[in-house]
Amino acid sequence: MIPESTVYVLSGSALGALALLFAVWTARLPSAVRRYGLAVVVGTASMAVAYFLMSAGVLTVQTTGREQSAARFLGYTGTWTAFAYLLAAVAGAGRRTAAILLAAILWVQWATLVSWVVGGTAELLVSVSMLAALALVVYLLFVPFTRRAGETTGERFLLFSKLKYLTVLGWAGLVTVAIVSEQNLALVDMFVGQVAATYIDVVLLAGLGGIVLRHVGALEATAAGTDAPRDVSSGDLDHDANPAD
Repeated sequence: MIPESTVYVLSGSALGALALLFAVWTARLPSAVRRYGLAVVVGTASMAVAYFLMSAGVLTVQTTGREQSAARFLGYTGTWTAFAYLLAAVAGAGRRTAAILLAAILWVQWATLVSWVVGGTAELLVSVSMLAALALVVYLLFVPFTRRAGETTGERFLLFSKLKYLTVLGWAGLVTVAIVSEQNLALVDMFVGQVAATYIDVVLLAGLGGIVLRHVGALEATAAGTDAPRDVSSGDLDHDANPAD
């Protein structure tokens, strides 16, 4: 059996290589859109650093059954903040709606850690709140964000749609791994669970970089704010005129 620390080092190395690739790719983008590429780099590098911290046993907490490093969730905070920023920017969502999306995303992540630490009724309440937050994320992406993205250019709408479905697929994988992990249903051991989580992280972030950095036209339209005027009567959750980007 490969030691846990070795799995973490290999995971961090793979994501670090991805972050370096994305950094070089971003440097070749037009200056007006490099901030979107930088979000990809930061999101990927966050998870790479998190895995290296996990290999060193930093920030560990006692969960049901074994110790876990909270560094993973710090990494996810950086990664999903980048996702939320890009989704909101490309869709042209307002700051308030973007903030609600980010808060819901981060609660799903951190609630997972909390559910591993607490037990009984508290664990049940946290799990229910996590599912509610996940439902809110799906609603936001498929209703107000999609509606707002539909008012932008065709290129932006296509990019948003790809990011939206990548986000949902990523969440489906991560939530599944969390449920079957040894802290919850214990259907898999640490090694299998970690390999599955690493695979999802790499595919998710490789997909993020590949999708965002290839759609230069959509990024330029996003930076220029090229879209139709906002219709405040459309029922958008956020009537704030300031775009998230």
